[in-house]
Amino acid sequence: MENDQEIIQGIQQMTESLEKLAKNPEAFNDAHNAFIEKDTAKFGAALGKAGIAEHCHIICRFFCRKHCGGRCFKFCPKPNREEVDVKEILAFTNAITPLLKDREIVKQLLEINETENVEGWNEFLKKNRLEIFCHQLCILLCAWRCKRKCTDLCPANPLITNVGYIPISQINAAGYGTGASVPTGFTGLPNPAAGYGDHPFGGGIIIKGIFNMPAAVEYLVEVSSTGPGGAYTPIIESQSGSDYFPYQIPLPVPPDNPFPGPGWNGIVYARTRTQSPLPDEGWFKINQFCDSDGGRLTIGEKQLMQWSSSNLNGVPAADGVYYLRLRVRDAAMNTRVSSPQVLLLDNTGPFPLPRPTISLQLQKPDGTLAPPLKCGKLRKGDGLILVTIHAFDPNMSSVSVTARGNSNLSVAVVGTIPVPPFTPIALSKTYNGNIADQGYPVPTQFLWDPWSDPRIIPCCYLIYVEINDRTIINNAYNGGHSNAGWEAIEIGI
Repeated sequence: MENDQEIIQGIQQMTESLEKLAKNPEAFNDAHNAFIEKDTAKFGAALGKAGIAEHCHIICRFFCRKHCGGRCFKFCPKPNREEVDVKEILAFTNAITPLLKDREIVKQLLEINETENVEGWNEFLKKNRLEIFCHQLCILLCAWRCKRKCTDLCPANPLITNVGYIPISQINAAGYGTGASVPTGFTGLPNPAAGYGDHPFGGGIIIKGIFNMPAAVEYLVEVSSTGPGGAYTPIIESQSGSDYFPYQIPLPVPPDNPFPGPGWNGIVYARTRTQSPLPDEGWFKINQFCDSDGGRLTIGEKQLMQWSSSNLNGVPAADGVYYLRLRVRDAAMNTRVSSPQVLLLDNTGPFPLPRPTISLQLQKPDGTLAPPLKCGKLRKGDGLILVTIHAFDPNMSSVSVTARGNSNLSVAVVGTIPVPPFTPIALSKTYNGNIADQGYPVPTQFLWDPWSDPRIIPCCYLIYVEINDRTIINNAYNGGHSNAGWEAIEIGI
């Protein structure tokens, strides 16, 4: 079922869009009439009335497939009882390919299909002995016509292209991003065994996109925490950047905040992009873009903003799944909206707060436990050490448990679960591709025999538990959020 995640999400998105359109009968009728008339402007306007302009292709495909079903039933009223297997598909292929190589025959068939000319359809099938393939041929032709029609009715929408320097093609349906980043150097290639990969996002998140609207004059980035079809809120944050003169001449927008440049007789202008105020707040003017953010024309990929993701317009933002959209409009207020882009936010450090815990107790040879060891002294023969660890994170990357002595001595702690079969276990681990592994979400106990490890020498030790998560923070992965707990003991011989 996990492999069907995108299919399920797509069906739910279609359902939510259709539900919104159906609740507005006027918009529904207008959209359907525009679909029949092939009127791009009216189709987009009708979907805009229902608040689903970004789902143009979804609604167009739905209408077209519904019409295909009705048309093919009219053309082929007799049910198709042939089993569709490789033998049947091969026979169909051999029957149609000689015909469909002829451009005039294809034009004839498309016209018959579009005008619902049942008589012409039946004559063509009989002439070419294709009656047995009536349904298959009808569906094939209608599918191609749907593709072309929806391409015409639904011009390319704006698109969010990159989140936290991770291309959207590398962000999965759960909102996890995977490197390598673009540009390179910020987040590395995935290595789940080492704790790298399946990254949530946090801190300041750079969002990039393309407008796909040559006449656009303003854009807005909005976010929803209630699902791809939920309520969206504009992200209200000023943005800044710099322009370089005289080497790149921008559109005639007055520069602000001039200060001496980095040399070579230039001047750097720091520019602040400001958003429109209430009641229509959140829109940036495209002609305020810095050249360093992609220039002030509508072409190309733009650095839209850096979102301070730990809050949403001054209100703390909870960790979890969010959806981003890019909205653009022209001077006449015609608006286009991108499809939702999912991402998983994680701005919280590992648990339990304020830090992971580790406790040490001596288990005597008779099995009884001494009081907790705090800077306690132990000698060989005193017993074993019962180590209790509590360190977890929903997006755990790695947990390490080490004994650290002087002269940079660091030894990984290997213990056994204190129940049979007492198999040695390395307490340190990574998520290793298992996103359900949170580390040690409940206090977990191990028995440790330090004297069985030749690397342990008589010394004072700090026994550390350290945990990192997988969050890309401020657009780079450098170990994510981290925290540590420790306890001190002295180990002798």
